[in-house]
Amino acid sequence: MALNQPLPQGVTDLYAQEYELKQTIIDRLKQLYHHYGCQPIQTPTFEYYDLFMNIPGTMNDDQMIKLIDTDGKVLVLRPDATVPIARMASQAKSDMPLLNKMYYVTNIFRMESGESDRTSRSFSQVGVEWFDDGRELNDIEMVILAVDTLKQIEVSDIQLELGQAGFFRALMDEAQLDAETEALIQAKLEAKNEYELSDLLESLQVSDEVKQALLRLPHLFGEANHVLKDAKSVAINDQMAKALDQLTGLVEHLTELGYADYISIDLGLVNHLNYYTGVMFQGYVEGYGKPVIQGGRYDQLMTYFNLESSAIGFGVYIDDLLRIVKQQQTLQLEEPNQAVILTNHTTTKEAFSLAQSLRQNQIVTSIAYEDDVVDESSIIIDIVSKTVNINGDKQPFETIDQVLTKVGITYGTD
Repeated sequence: MALNQPLPQGVTDLYAQEYELKQTIIDRLKQLYHHYGCQPIQTPTFEYYDLFMNIPGTMNDDQMIKLIDTDGKVLVLRPDATVPIARMASQAKSDMPLLNKMYYVTNIFRMESGESDRTSRSFSQVGVEWFDDGRELNDIEMVILAVDTLKQIEVSDIQLELGQAGFFRALMDEAQLDAETEALIQAKLEAKNEYELSDLLESLQVSDEVKQALLRLPHLFGEANHVLKDAKSVAINDQMAKALDQLTGLVEHLTELGYADYISIDLGLVNHLNYYTGVMFQGYVEGYGKPVIQGGRYDQLMTYFNLESSAIGFGVYIDDLLRIVKQQQTLQLEEPNQAVILTNHTTTKEAFSLAQSLRQNQIVTSIAYEDDVVDESSIIIDIVSKTVNINGDKQPFETIDQVLTKVGITYGTD
C-alpha cells in the first residue's frame, strides 16, 4: 500500500534547487555577520516551558508547541530565538564576555494562525544578538547591519522602518491602564485600525491629551524628518521627548552615513514582544506584505537572567526572503560542472578512479552503465570506447590525464 500521506499544515518540503538557493542566502548572511565580528552559536531545539512563561510579554501560551519530558516537566519546541540566547549567556557568563556579538541559524516552531502558510508552524531564522553597554554607536551599527543584510541578498526596493519602544511605553505610563487594556490598544495600533482604537479609547478613563496622542500614532509613519517633526507635538511628557530625541539622533547619524534612502519612521510600531525598550525596526521589501526582519533594543530582558547588560538584535525570516529572491530572481545559482562516466563490468575500476580524479577537480561526476540514458548536456566520458563527448564533439583519449586535460580546457581550468 502506497503511503501518500500529506504533510501536516504549516510545514513544507524543499527540493534540490530551492534548498540550494536557501542555503546560498544563509551562507551569504553568515559571511556578512562574520565580517561584522559576530560569533556563531546554537541553542537546543527544546526549552522548558517556564522559560517563556516567566517572562511577561515574550510569547503567547497558545503559540507554543508543547510536549512532556520523562520527568513530567513541560518542554516546548523553540518558539523564539532571543530568550534562549539570553538564557545561554546567563549560564555561560563566566566563560564568555558580555560585550559580545553573536549570530545564529535556527528553526523556530510556533502555532501561527495562517493555516495556508507553508511555514506557519516551522520556519528558518538567521539573526544577530549583541550583549552590549547600550551605546548609541551600537544602535547605529545594528540598524546598518539590518540594512546590509537585505543588500547582501541583492533584493531591490528595501526599507527599514524605525520605531521607539520608549516613546510608546512613556505614553502608556501616562495613561495608567492595566496590562489587558494596553494589549488591546497595542493590537489596534499594530493593525492601524483607527476606528476601533477610537471606540476603545472612548470607553476608557484617560485624559483627552492621552487619547489624542494615541490617535495620532497610526499617522506618524513615513519619511523620517517629516514624521519626527510632527511627533514633537505628541510627546506629552519628558520621557516621550527623550525617546524622540534618541530616535532623531539615530536618524541623523544614519543620514550622514548614506543610509537615509533605506530608512523611514513608524511610531505606531509596537511589536507584541514587549521586552523591547528602545529603538525597534522592521525590514520590508516592496511588493511583499510581511516584514522580513524584526528587531530592536531589549535591555530589560536581561534582568530576568541576572545579567547586568544591555542588548540589541534582530531576526531574519529566511523563508520569506527565499520567496522574494525567487520572485525577483536576484540570486542565480551557478550551474555546476558535470560529467557522466559510462562503464561496464570490465571497466569498473577505471571508471571509479577517473570519477575520483574529476571530483577532486570540482567536477560533479556520475557513473552509469554504457547503455543507460544520460543527460546530453553533460560531458559524457565513455571509458569502454575511450571517447569524450563534449557538446556533441566526440574525441578519443588514451589515458586519464588526457581526459582531465580535455575536461579542464572545457571549463577553463589548468
